[in-house]
Amino acid sequence: MDRRAYLATSAATVFAGCTELSGADEPDASGDRDGSESTDGGESTDDDGSTDGTTDDPDGSDQQDDYPELAGSFDDFEDLDEWWEWQDIGFLEADRSRSYDGTQCALLTSSPESEGQVRIRRRLDEPIDVRNVAPGLALATDTDQGVVRIQLQDEDAHYLEYSTQFPGGTSLTHDNFGVTRVRGDPDLSEVVVLQVIRWFGGDAEGRQWVDDFHFVPKPERGKVLLQLHGGYEEHYTDALSRVSSADIPAAAFVPPERLRGGESAEEDRLTREQVGELADEGWTIGVQSAAGRHLEAADADRVEAAVVDPVDWLADEGYDDVGRFFAYPYSQYSEAASELVRENYDLAFAGRSSAQGFARNPHRCSVLANPTPEEATAALERTVRWNGITTFAFHRLSSRDARAGFEAALSRIEAHAAAGELDVITPAEMADEYVY
Repeated sequence: MDRRAYLATSAATVFAGCTELSGADEPDASGDRDGSESTDGGESTDDDGSTDGTTDDPDGSDQQDDYPELAGSFDDFEDLDEWWEWQDIGFLEADRSRSYDGTQCALLTSSPESEGQVRIRRRLDEPIDVRNVAPGLALATDTDQGVVRIQLQDEDAHYLEYSTQFPGGTSLTHDNFGVTRVRGDPDLSEVVVLQVIRWFGGDAEGRQWVDDFHFVPKPERGKVLLQLHGGYEEHYTDALSRVSSADIPAAAFVPPERLRGGESAEEDRLTREQVGELADEGWTIGVQSAAGRHLEAADADRVEAAVVDPVDWLADEGYDDVGRFFAYPYSQYSEAASELVRENYDLAFAGRSSAQGFARNPHRCSVLANPTPEEATAALERTVRWNGITTFAFHRLSSRDARAGFEAALSRIEAHAAAGELDVITPAEMADEYVY
């Protein structure tokens, strides 16, 4: 099949499901440990603001004209009087030395008595309806990485929780939060408490900066992206036929230098001809760093080459006609790398989260990498229940466990497709329609 013809004519495939996801092993809103464990998280990078609205779509895509009234900035932390430390867990203060937008941000600091966490709460004067939006924050930390959770609570302290995992050493940057836990049966039309939790872990101490508490729209029904990362030959020999039989769009993110014939070629990688055949079958072709290496510790020259050289490869091979898409290897990167990605790509993927809302930061779209069968099933279920956007990324498929996770995800997608409750979308559709 001709790649351009496929991309111009293919409609999104549809599917369904429903469940709840547990949170990390930390106290819940009542202060009791529930013993559950989170499977979500992510990492942050720079963002470049909103996108323009799109035209009407009878198939259910979401338009700027239809954005909920609550979408946008909700609290800029210019006045901290309405926020307080919950049960004196950690400290809250204003920091005028940095901000995302305005004159200050909120600084959350753990203490020896806080058991590795800080919690701040705001009780609203009037309930808000968050059924059609998802929360987010601008974040920065002085630790190696961080996990921040946002809980949207009703009057009975039932809540829906979103979270993200992000790297340290970056400036305040918007991040995309995904659903990680639900407690009870929250009435999202009557949310009265906002709670922000920084989980340092154990008795660790550290500082967390937060700013611009905001809401982004959620799609009218769940969306899923299917990706294969690393440019392994088994993506062609094994995954292609399976994806084709499921009749859903997929994307391959390849490190150009590691393809056979490249400067750092490896025999278990795709050939350029195989990449071309994937494209001809309708797959989106994106890139990783040139040699597929981590981007968090390399020197400036190596980082620039690793991020920018694949742009030329995409153009030379004719794969950038639908947009430029990047996936951070192992979801690791530095601020310098994230800035280069923001300057050179339309969309980028990193992290470990699912069921996010529209991307407030299009260069930090959440990813659930190499899920187990149970994780894949649960991610699809919460994506349906909470109208989220989930990206599955699979790497090697040669092991029994990896193949089981891949097969479970594909089988659930196939089973749900007939129900018409989820859409499988491409990176180009994500960039065009689901960035806020």
